[in-house]
Amino acid sequence: MAAVALAAAALLVVGDMTADKFFNDQEKDRIQQAIVAAESKTAGEIVPMIVTSSARYTEVELYGLIAGLFLGLIIEWLWSDPWGSPFVNLWPMVGACAGFLLGQVPAIKRLVTPKTRVDAAVHTLALASFTQHGLHYTRDHTGILILISLLEHRVEVLADRGINAKVEPATWQEISKIVADGLKANQACEAVCKAISRCGEILAAHFPRRSDDRNELPDRLVTG
Repeated sequence: MAAVALAAAALLVVGDMTADKFFNDQEKDRIQQAIVAAESKTAGEIVPMIVTSSARYTEVELYGLIAGLFLGLIIEWLWSDPWGSPFVNLWPMVGACAGFLLGQVPAIKRLVTPKTRVDAAVHTLALASFTQHGLHYTRDHTGILILISLLEHRVEVLADRGINAKVEPATWQEISKIVADGLKANQACEAVCKAISRCGEILAAHFPRRSDDRNELPDRLVTG
């Protein structure tokens, strides 16, 4: 695969919602128009993408189940009464179920998952999405992916080798910060549009639109 540059930024305030409901139809249209406007000046391609999460993190659910099971065993041991209600003997099962369900809560997953695990999951999804959506197939290798991962509160920007060879790595930090700051300020749509416009400026400076240019990728927000 083509060489990539990346930037990641923590998002401190984002509601726990699914990617398909994060932007309304009007905002999706604004993002689409921003892509069209940015790409009208360049041979590059820009793909913004928003996902509910970059991984399932099933280990958190497993840990919750095990912790709940042990807690239930402790409760049963402390309160065990062979002549009492048979419900007492169900505490391990109740604890395991409760722990498993708590392990599915996004805020809890985000809290207990190690940063290295989160970073790896987001980066892996970004690389896979870069390939899946054809960003590495552009003629001049000028594709840019802007990935927002809601559960992890992360933004990652990947650029193909054509444009990546022309700009400093800090450029992608700038793009990711634009999006992250907008999400923190509850201005996600404006921030994404601004980041797309900035990407268009960067691309146009090095890969201006040519007479035989064609739109190689769909101009839309990708959700997952």
